[in-house]
Amino acid sequence: MKISSFDLNLFVILNAIYTEGSLTKAAEVVGITQPAVSNALSRLREKFNDDLFVRTGSGMVPTQKTENMISDVQNALTLIQQSVNEPDTFDPKSSKRNFKLSLGDVSEGRVLPFIMKEIYGDSKNISVGSYAYQRSDQVHALATNNLDFVVDPIIPRSDEINSEKVFEDDFVVMYREGHELSKIKDVTVDDILDQKHLHVSNRRRGLHLIDTELEKLGHRREVTLRCQHFLIAPTIIQSTDLVLMGTRSFANRNNMPFAEIPIDIPSMEYFLIWHKNDEGDGGHIWMKDLIVRAFKHAQR
Repeated sequence: MKISSFDLNLFVILNAIYTEGSLTKAAEVVGITQPAVSNALSRLREKFNDDLFVRTGSGMVPTQKTENMISDVQNALTLIQQSVNEPDTFDPKSSKRNFKLSLGDVSEGRVLPFIMKEIYGDSKNISVGSYAYQRSDQVHALATNNLDFVVDPIIPRSDEINSEKVFEDDFVVMYREGHELSKIKDVTVDDILDQKHLHVSNRRRGLHLIDTELEKLGHRREVTLRCQHFLIAPTIIQSTDLVLMGTRSFANRNNMPFAEIPIDIPSMEYFLIWHKNDEGDGGHIWMKDLIVRAFKHAQR
């Protein structure tokens, strides 16, 4: 088969079907109708004399023929995308671009003030949106340009994305001024577990990293209040005897007294995540640098 006789756009559609596992979702990613995707798949099947994908109850499953060539197709598409991007054409002073980020409420507090201060200093026409996305939807949102960046402790399992660690912090136990823990010179695990705890999570089930590590040692904390957002946590802690196990930077930013936790708990890591197709885009490079600088500032 001569490549001169082949519509290279078909490879874009092939990759979209492969990554999304659905003709409908592939159509959203590529920006065409579902019948157009079906037509493209028919043309691909004729070209390669293979079904390429088999429809099952769980979606479109690739054949071995597709599996054999998909890696080369994806690498080629990435190279082409990088070649057509023009980093030098982005001018933040005149750009009216809107950047869409997925940040948790703690990360919003860490970086949005810094980011917006930088933008208002020199790039007043640029706007930013911060949105909540389920982890299962992140890769799709990045692929369809519904998101430019995600910041999350967990990197999606996908060959479509790149990532970079931008933040790391250890855990402490926070409390109000005058709390009984503040009067103890060397706080022990038992001292902490004797307290009633505030736990922040927007998940309905599942253990926090801290609870997982405590259970390994045969410990469990008593959670008196579970809430969804960290925004309200300082007010609750300052007005009650509840304690909060959270990151050191959060305690420092909110001027909350804290004690060290005398067990080995892995630090909290956050990663900046983006789609490979955005590599080389000038605006993407500019915002990525701004986000990285914002997290470095928050780490101080």
